Amino acid sequence: MSSSDRGPLEAAKAFAWTVFFIALLLWAAVWLIQQIWVWLLVLLAVVLLVGGVVWWLRARRDRW
Repeated sequence: MSSSDRGPLEAAKAFAWTVFFIALLLWAAVWLIQQIWVWLLVLLAVVLLVGGVVWWLRARRDRW
């Protein structure tokens, strides 16, 4: 009694479709990052700036 009715050709075809699907998802992810990388850098700069200002204000307040 076989646990799978698929032959080696069907298994290879399923594997090829899986690899194709993963490659397509990776391509889409890279394309999306290429479209928004500038905004990600701006967001990082804003977060670092706000964090620096908060740290500076807390350091000034702790001196009193």
